[in-house]
Amino acid sequence: MNQELDEIESFDDSELTNDIVTVSKLQVALRAKARTLQSKLDQLTASADIRSIEGLFELLQKTAYLLLDYSEFWTHVLASSETFASRETATELFNRLLVHERRKVSTITQSGLNGAVLSPVDLGDNHFYVVVTLLLCTADDQPLFEEIYSASLLRDVLQEITMMRESYLMAFELLWSPQGSMESLQDGDLAMIYGGMVAIA
Repeated sequence: MNQELDEIESFDDSELTNDIVTVSKLQVALRAKARTLQSKLDQLTASADIRSIEGLFELLQKTAYLLLDYSEFWTHVLASSETFASRETATELFNRLLVHERRKVSTITQSGLNGAVLSPVDLGDNHFYVVVTLLLCTADDQPLFEEIYSASLLRDVLQEITMMRESYLMAFELLWSPQGSMESLQDGDLAMIYGGMVAIA
């Protein structure tokens, strides 16, 4: 998705007129035997109207519900949510995170790294992964979440995302890697490219 921001727009709602903005990143690694996940994410983005906030909000909700449906495959998580008093500062951080995460996906797609083309036997191996990244910019005056270190906390955060108010969403980017439905990352790839993720399963 082409979501890079030139400037975060202001809102008409009286509760949303201040300059306080929250930028959040939620990254979830899943066992690669959840092999239908990538194709479903591809279908979601292909049908989404990413040119409007309404379309992005619908995509965000559907992505959160989809990840909840695949909770049995969760293995690792990395979460950060930071609030800024300046829209310009928030915009800069969102764009910086966006470029950084897109570069990871591009590197994996172009090089293949150590990722294997999975056979039916490989699909039962718990050491192959798919990583899904959600980047959000919202009008919230407080961080959306704190540190996530368990599956139950991740479940709570995703459920809260499904209940988020549409008017608070400013920008959303969905990324996942590898892109191919029969490709995955190995342990070494996960540690090298997505270092810092916390094991939750």
